[in-house]
Amino acid sequence: MRPYTSGYQIQTYNRGLENLVVTDTRVGQIDGKNSRLMYRGYPLDELADCCTFEEVAYLILHGNLPTPQEAAMWDEELKNWRTPPQEAFDALKYIPSNAHPLAQYRTMLTIAACHIPEASRTDMQAQWRRPARILSWSAALAAGAIRHLNGKKPLPPKDHFGFSANFLYQALGHRVNEHEEKAFDVSLIVQAEHGLHAAAFAALIVISTGADLGSAVLAGMGALSGVRHGGANQLAFEDLAQFDQAKEARTWAQVKAAGGYRFPGYGHRIYKCPDPRVRVLEPYAKNLLADKGMTDRWRVYEAVRGEVESALGPKGIYANVDSITGLVYAPIGLPVSSFPIPFCLAIQTGWMAHCLEYQPRGAMIEPGAVYLKDQ
Repeated sequence: MRPYTSGYQIQTYNRGLENLVVTDTRVGQIDGKNSRLMYRGYPLDELADCCTFEEVAYLILHGNLPTPQEAAMWDEELKNWRTPPQEAFDALKYIPSNAHPLAQYRTMLTIAACHIPEASRTDMQAQWRRPARILSWSAALAAGAIRHLNGKKPLPPKDHFGFSANFLYQALGHRVNEHEEKAFDVSLIVQAEHGLHAAAFAALIVISTGADLGSAVLAGMGALSGVRHGGANQLAFEDLAQFDQAKEARTWAQVKAAGGYRFPGYGHRIYKCPDPRVRVLEPYAKNLLADKGMTDRWRVYEAVRGEVESALGPKGIYANVDSITGLVYAPIGLPVSSFPIPFCLAIQTGWMAHCLEYQPRGAMIEPGAVYLKDQ
């Protein structure tokens, strides 16, 4: 970390802006020392046990859990926006089926954003009308991108299904059972908000310019396409999928750890202790795999996690949420290359909350740089 003087203020800076504070927030609190994550003051594990994703999304955006009346109105608003413009789906005709689903999804959402009502308005009243539209359109478009992987056409929504059940129906073509639906819903909840990570900060920069909320979300999606940020869950599962037996996975992990391999799904800039999101989601993944006769996959995961944390835990490297989400998505039937999509679908909730919190009182974000003379 290098000090420099800016006017009368002495500051410090580091590459990656690590430890730099750019704003205050009431949206979420991450305690990286004590393995805790709070949304609007509520512990993550309590929300995962008692709430649906729709209720948690409302909490993150509005600051309180919805009353029964508010929940009914929010649910109706989400369902009213489950059908994006057909032009967004038509874009799939021009996108190769082997293009990454996240890129397909982002492209379709860009086109849909051109059709969003009041597109030119960026006042707070107009911005607050956008979260439900973005969440519901995104779910339909993301499901369409997943079906496109297999050369299948998008499906219309089932309006009597909840958010997670409907997304999985549109992605897979059938309704999943209640255990699969709950596990997927919890996976969305644990990934719905996580402070000003790279994608959230990208969205915040865009909203600070006076742009609309849809443009901010698209910026976040662009940042999420980087393998350091949004693709780790896919890579982590691909590591596990190499093995059928825990013994061979354990040996592989030992060799890789000794050789300095950077395991996808392990380590975190903030958490130097076990990730609370892993703690919440693991029981759901374990039970799903058991229901599907895939217990060997769970044993492989335990073997790799045990070896990695034994070797690297003293350095503060533990399993993060990307290590475990694939073990929910795979038994449900989602294609491996699509695993980054549910992460994006969930975490855009936090992006929007931070943007809506920042816009009324925030200046345009324009950090400086220290000029270095050539040696």
